Amino acid sequence: MINQEQFWRKRAEKYNNLKWVNDISYINAFTSSADFNKEDLVLDVGTGTGVISNALAPLVKQVIGLDISQDMLEHSNWKGNKYFIKRDIREPIFHDNTFDKVTARMVFHHIIGDTQKAMDECYRVIKKKGKMILSEGIPPIREIKEDYSRIFKLKEERMVFLEEDLVNLMKISGFKNVKVTNHIMKNFSVKNWLENGCLPKEKQDKIFEMHVTASDVFKKAYNMRIVNGDCLIDVKNIILVGEKID
Repeated sequence: MINQEQFWRKRAEKYNNLKWVNDISYINAFTSSADFNKEDLVLDVGTGTGVISNALAPLVKQVIGLDISQDMLEHSNWKGNKYFIKRDIREPIFHDNTFDKVTARMVFHHIIGDTQKAMDECYRVIKKKGKMILSEGIPPIREIKEDYSRIFKLKEERMVFLEEDLVNLMKISGFKNVKVTNHIMKNFSVKNWLENGCLPKEKQDKIFEMHVTASDVFKKAYNMRIVNGDCLIDVKNIILVGEKID
C-alpha cells in the first residue's frame, strides 16, 4: 500500500492548481446543499488545502478542518474562524454530539481501509438533529464503472462508488432522510487533472490515451470533446445530505 504521507506531500505542491478543486459552481452547490447558519460548529473532514473550510467560514460560527497530511494543511488559510488539525477521522478525537454539521468533499474515496468506521465516527460526533454533507465523484452511468475503475487504478489507489454505495454507507452509520443531488461539472480538463496529479509523464500519457480511445458509450456518457489538444469531459458529482435523528 502506498505511503499516504509521501503521497500527499507530492500532491500538496500542485493541488490548488487543479481546476476542479476551486470550481465555483461545485463549491456553491456543496455549500448551498444544507442550511448552514451562523450558529453552526462544522467539522470539515479531509479538508486538504482548506477550500471548503474557507467557503464555509463566512456562513458559520466556526470550522475545524481535519486532515491526515500536514503538507496539505500548510497550504490552508488559518485566519479567522478556521482551525486545522492533523488527524485521521478514523481515530476518535472529539466528544460525542459535538458538531452541528460534518462535511466531506471528495474525501471518502481515499479512505480505503475502515471506510464504514470513518462514517461511523462522523455520525458519532454530530449533534442530534445535525447533518452530514458528503460529496463524491461517480461514474456518470453504471455501465462504465469498470472503465472508470481501470483509469483510476492506474492513477492512484482509491475506492470507486456508485450512488447506492454512498447512500448505504451513510444509512448503515445511522443517518436518516438521506437526500441526493447531482452536480455536473462541465468542461473538466483531463489534461489539467493529469498534469497536476504528480504522475510520471508515461502514466499521464496512458490515462489520456485511455480517454481518447474509450468506447462510444464512455465518450457519450462523459460528453467527451477534444479541444486544442485537451480532452474535455462533463463529470458527475453527487452531494448527499443525511440527518442524525436519534
